[in-house]
Amino acid sequence: KQWYQRRVRGPAVCYLDQENREREESAHNGAVTSLAQSQDGFLLLSTGQDRQIRCWDVAEGRNTMVNFGSQCCSAEVRRVQSAVTTNSCYPGLLYTPNGGEVRVYDILTGDNITNHDVHFSGVGAVAYNWHYPALYTCSSDGALRVLLPVRENEETDLPGDTWSDSD
Repeated sequence: KQWYQRRVRGPAVCYLDQENREREESAHNGAVTSLAQSQDGFLLLSTGQDRQIRCWDVAEGRNTMVNFGSQCCSAEVRRVQSAVTTNSCYPGLLYTPNGGEVRVYDILTGDNITNHDVHFSGVGAVAYNWHYPALYTCSSDGALRVLLPVRENEETDLPGDTWSDSD
């Protein structure tokens, strides 16, 4: 079914407020730049121009107050697309663009797990393939990149420079 709404009339189902106050309408202090939902549908993550990430409990309509730290995302006004991974074996991860890199956060603790420096210019979107573990990124540099997981003790046959300082 396709949804089309020209303008909002009447009350919304619920408002998501950063301080969990009743009837406030301020999810971020500035423009909301990204929304990503967990695969199970229980969590919604948003990034904003206020350089904050918020994790929302969808059923309760409340901010979970997970602290992702300050300066965790770009303050640019442009919209970006983030991605969330969740499964029964590992806590969910949030992949969010930040300049030319993709930052990876644990959605339950807010810890910055790692950063992937994948583009020369601003990453615009990140998408995760649920069926075949792969992360796709695109950027204004015209590139589309695919990041594949490397398992522990797995050798990779990636092309590259094999020289060392001892040679």
